Amino acid sequence: MPLRYAKLTPEAVSPTRKHPTDAGVDVCSVESLTVLPFSFRVVHTGLTFEVPPGSMLEIRPKGRNNHLIGSGIVDAGYQGEILVKVVNYSWKPLRIHTGESIAQLVQVPVICEEAEEVDGASIHAKESQRGASGGIHLEIK
Repeated sequence: MPLRYAKLTPEAVSPTRKHPTDAGVDVCSVESLTVLPFSFRVVHTGLTFEVPPGSMLEIRPKGRNNHLIGSGIVDAGYQGEILVKVVNYSWKPLRIHTGESIAQLVQVPVICEEAEEVDGASIHAKESQRGASGGIHLEIK
């Protein structure tokens, strides 16, 4: 099933995969702008996507870009424009040009179970190698 999208502006660039087996589709900026050192800007893509129920789109950085992407999830049912938070973590201004690929969108399946409140003792009663600290506890004998 194809990942359906619509262009919201004439400047919008169709999302593409550089290689047919790439996990994500690249999205591009519809504007030229500068991101100052150690700051961020929200960049418009001019695109909206139809995210199928049971999945989401993760906004991820591209490997070759010299900037970070603010974490982003596009839920099924979201009908607005895809906006990408671009973070410049360097000492130099970051210039983004119209049509430049800025991020990738990866479609991921999701499980949407209801959150159910229970007694904390019932959750912690189960044995775990991790424990509460998040690390693995090893016994040296």
